[in-house]
Amino acid sequence: METNRLYRIANQSVIGGVAAGMAHHFGIDRALVRILFVLAFFFTAGFPTVMIYIILWAVLPTAIKESTDTSVIRI
Repeated sequence: METNRLYRIANQSVIGGVAAGMAHHFGIDRALVRILFVLAFFFTAGFPTVMIYIILWAVLPTAIKESTDTSVIRI
């Protein structure tokens, strides 16, 4: 039984892999998640978004994507 857990994807990261992991978890494009992070940064004066990102970076386990296929993840 495979669970759809939330992970950071280290080798597809720009900063910490949080956006790539969230995109994989929710089945959407990484660019869209990154754009949403940037918009949230500007609409919340930055601090809450940065803190949430840092907390997710610290708490989420790392998964390493072995290919560009979104279904292949090694944990």
